[in-house]
Amino acid sequence: MPAGRPTKYNQKIAAEICEWLSSGRSLRAYCRQIGTPDLSTITRWIVRDDQFRNQYAQAREAAGHAQADEILELANEIRSGELEPQAAKIIMDALKWSAERMAPKSYGPKQALDHTSSDGSMTPQVIERVIVHPDGNRES
Repeated sequence: MPAGRPTKYNQKIAAEICEWLSSGRSLRAYCRQIGTPDLSTITRWIVRDDQFRNQYAQAREAAGHAQADEILELANEIRSGELEPQAAKIIMDALKWSAERMAPKSYGPKQALDHTSSDGSMTPQVIERVIVHPDGNRES
C-alpha cells in the first residue's frame, strides 16, 4: 500500500480542469477555487498519468487559440473607444506571447532557414570533372 493520502484524480475532475484551461484561464486560478486540488497535486498528475498529460496538452493548445481570439476582442474594444490603446497593447503582447507558446503551430513565429553564407564562401561551387583516357582523349 503506497504511503500518503489516496488520489482524488478521476476523469470527471480531469475534464473539468481541461475545460477550465481550454477557455484561456490559468491553472493557478483554477486551484485558488474552494474544493479544487492543489497546484502541486495537478502537476503531479500531469507527470504521472499519460492520458491526463495528453488531455492537458490539448487543453493548453486550445487555450492558445482562446487567447488569440481574446486579442481580436481587445482590438475591437480599442476601435470602439472602450479601451485605452497603451493598456491594451500590454495585454495583447502578453496574450500573444502565451498563444505562441501554447499553440506554436498556429501562432508561433515561422522560421526560414537559409543555408548560404553572406560572402559566398560556404556556397557550394560547381566543379568540372575531366577524365583523361590513356589514349589522350578528354571527357567532361
